[in-house]
Amino acid sequence: MTPELLRLGQEALASVAHGVAAGAPLLKCQLLASGFYEALRCELREWPQADVARRNTLSAAANQCGRTAIQITTPNGLLEELKSAVELLQADIPVPRPGVRPVLRVIEGGLSRAS
Repeated sequence: MTPELLRLGQEALASVAHGVAAGAPLLKCQLLASGFYEALRCELREWPQADVARRNTLSAAANQCGRTAIQITTPNGLLEELKSAVELLQADIPVPRPGVRPVLRVIEGGLSRAS
């Protein structure tokens, strides 16, 4: 993920946490998180199709934000779901080194031995 997206996620998380602590209504908390969600969707559209692992992570975080906007009915619930989406983006994803091709191996057992 880009450092900018992670920074936006952390800022949104801090803003929503502050809003929850101050007793802000759900709508205000959703508005505080909306900039991060839009940036996440934008990055997903722009991320290269070939980078499947990162696209899957971006997609999972965007889907979680989308479900949160529809299903969550409390500011605390929104905060927890936003926290999970940001954590998804911060997960350690191995970055392929340029010029190194992945090695595919067949693992014997199970269906590979079926005749």
